[in-house]
Amino acid sequence: MLSGVGEGVVLVTGGTGGLGGLVARHLVVVHGVRRLVLAGRRGLGAPGVDVLVGELEGLGAEVSVVACDVSDRGAVASLVEGIGAGLVGVVHAAGAGDNGLVGSMDGARLDRVLGAKADGAWYLHELTRDHGLAFFVLFSSAGGSVLAAGQANYAAANVFLDALAAYRRAEGLPATSLAYGLWAGAGMGEWLGEADLERMRRQGLPALEPEQGLALFDAGLRSGRAALVPLPIDVTALRTRTDTIPALLRDLVPTTRRRSAVARPDAASLRQRFTQADQAGQEALLKALVMERAAALLGHNSVDALDAERDFLEAGFDSLSAMELRNVLMKDTGLRLPPMVVFDSKSPAELARLLHTDLLASTQADGAGQAEASEGADGTEHGSAADGAEAPSVGRPPETLRDLFHSAVVSGRADKGFALLQAAADVRPGFGSVDEIDRLPTAVRLADASQGPHLICLSTPMATGGVHQHARLVSHFGGRHRISALPVPGFLAGESLPTSSDAAVQALARSVLDAADGKPFVLLGYSSGGTLAYATAGYLERECGVRPAGVILLDTFKVHDGGSDGVPLDGLALGMFDKEAVFGRFDSSRLSAMGRWVELVPQLPLTPVEAPVLFVQCTQSFVPDGDDASPDLGSGRAEPWEAGHTLRTVRANHFTLVEDRAEETAHVIDEWLASDEWSASNGAAADAGATE
Repeated sequence: MLSGVGEGVVLVTGGTGGLGGLVARHLVVVHGVRRLVLAGRRGLGAPGVDVLVGELEGLGAEVSVVACDVSDRGAVASLVEGIGAGLVGVVHAAGAGDNGLVGSMDGARLDRVLGAKADGAWYLHELTRDHGLAFFVLFSSAGGSVLAAGQANYAAANVFLDALAAYRRAEGLPATSLAYGLWAGAGMGEWLGEADLERMRRQGLPALEPEQGLALFDAGLRSGRAALVPLPIDVTALRTRTDTIPALLRDLVPTTRRRSAVARPDAASLRQRFTQADQAGQEALLKALVMERAAALLGHNSVDALDAERDFLEAGFDSLSAMELRNVLMKDTGLRLPPMVVFDSKSPAELARLLHTDLLASTQADGAGQAEASEGADGTEHGSAADGAEAPSVGRPPETLRDLFHSAVVSGRADKGFALLQAAADVRPGFGSVDEIDRLPTAVRLADASQGPHLICLSTPMATGGVHQHARLVSHFGGRHRISALPVPGFLAGESLPTSSDAAVQALARSVLDAADGKPFVLLGYSSGGTLAYATAGYLERECGVRPAGVILLDTFKVHDGGSDGVPLDGLALGMFDKEAVFGRFDSSRLSAMGRWVELVPQLPLTPVEAPVLFVQCTQSFVPDGDDASPDLGSGRAEPWEAGHTLRTVRANHFTLVEDRAEETAHVIDEWLASDEWSASNGAAADAGATE
């Protein structure tokens, strides 16, 4: 039981969902708190508030729910004044996420995250310091200490909370800052899928179960310390990490073991075995290496679960696991591999062949010289893409197309940046008709099945786009559909770009027909890829006499008539650069192709299609804000394009729809394809597809 509470009031910020709700229940059930004020940005409008309040009142608590933006000092002052002298404790669990590397930060992104956590904490400190509180608890995060890159603003906000707790203690005021690791199913962890949680476990940082987190809450209060890091660590898993171990955790891993696991000796040993083997032995060595690493990353106990000739995407790799495989193979071989080497190689067998070619050239040149040269005097690697994307030298003016575009985006001139990309596209080879090019991008098969129509997924025409975007979604269909993903023309070096919207849609239609091979098919597009899917469906119906069995639009804004007003385009451009840790620095081909397609997409013909259309709508905001990782949208959401389109919703934001919430998205698609509505619309075509 908490001492000094009695009949006093405990204030919990962070709304009624996520960690705020968990803490409120814990305070009532375990500590006997009888008077609670729950403060969140949406107050009584938050989802689930009635259920939580009813539950707490049923346990004998008196509960008030107040709408309060804790980043607003005036609002916090009114909140504290409204509670009055009865306030005896504060638990500040409010927070907002807007992930990004330091280079992508601007004032708005910093304010969004620091406002909820850091400003809110300071205002609560100032306005309650004379209340004689029994406790003042701050929910911080290990993201400020030991977690991965990509949370620059969030890390800063949490370090501020830790420092504030120390400051209060020095002034004789109660304070406990708990820099938690990831919670499973709560807080930011609520939006992570099993693949993400498994990745954290492999890194030696498993997620906290809620019961563990709340037990550590109690232990932190009893400790009498200002700042603690309740972070579960799997030392065994930590020792097997192939990337850079966070500095504060390195003492947990013996130096000799860590160096042998990730540095040059392993690469030297493999190179020695490689040079002593004949060609067949070399190929077998590298194929076994790729298969073992790939199986481990996918969670398989044996390489027998993988097919060496099967596409990485079909096997279940997504962009993050592909980057993990690339990084561990660089450590194993001492080679420097391009960021997209896994997806570019298609299969483990093809990747092993590429490694053989590169390793043969490397060992013939200077043995293990490349690995030696890539190490500094301290034995650590420099320039490895495992550390994220390269950055321009400090103080060097922008030189590349990427640097100039990035400079424009971070300075708030994204429109000028896109104009630059469009100018670069104008000097690349182009085609005004599909007959002018010899070869179009071919579809990549992601899954095979004997039943139902063929799902053909169109990638988004962005620098981060590609067939890999659909990997997470495909993994949740469980082999129930034949699925292919279609690249967009122009994103690879040497490919021609369409010079008009007509040429663009002709090229897409030709690729779709090649992939469908005369069988029933459904076109699926995510985000702007949905625009490509819809325009292609219309062209196929009008010009080719081919009616798709359906069109699926995943959170696609209609950019032709102002429907994209709710899309934060500047934020999207900034967020794109956060992905460079996975993709590597964007080259001129990808950026100039994006510039051309951004210009063409609003010009694509979008006449209504005869095929049935499923519109999958996100219910949560584009950019996390407020007390939840992704609060429900009040406005600015993508809407069905025509009255006859079938609307289904998924409690996800624009990004988690095909990532952390992909399982729910796949379920919605499956239900629609099995519905009487879809079957009736397709008639004999659906029956034919189901019997193939």
